[in-house]
Amino acid sequence: MKKTRPSVLRRRRARLVARLPDLERLLRGTLVERYKKCGKAGCHCSEGEGHGPAYYLSVTLSPGKTRSYYVSTEQKKRILRYVDNYRKLRDLMEEITGINRELLEQGELDDG
Repeated sequence: MKKTRPSVLRRRRARLVARLPDLERLLRGTLVERYKKCGKAGCHCSEGEGHGPAYYLSVTLSPGKTRSYYVSTEQKKRILRYVDNYRKLRDLMEEITGINRELLEQGELDDG
C-alpha cells in the first residue's frame, strides 16, 4: 500500500481543522419525539398516536443512567444544530486522529 506524503496529510488535516464547529455550541445526545396518551375516555389519543409531539433531549450520563431534558418547539431547531455540531466534531476528530496516526507511523508527527 502506497503511503501518503506527510505534506499531503498535513494539508488534509488543516482542512479538517478548519471545518470544526463552534466548540461552545455542542450537545451530546439524541432528540426524541414523544406522543402521550392522556387516558380520558373518548379522547382521540386512545385510538391514534397520542398528544404531541413533545421533544426531549436524551443523554446517557453513565451506564444505566439516562437523563431527558424537555425541549420546546421554539428550541428544537437550535438543539438539533448543537447535537449535529457534536456529531460533526466527533467525526472530524476521528479523521484528524487517523491522520496523526499515519504521521506517527511515518515518523513525521510534528510538535505543534
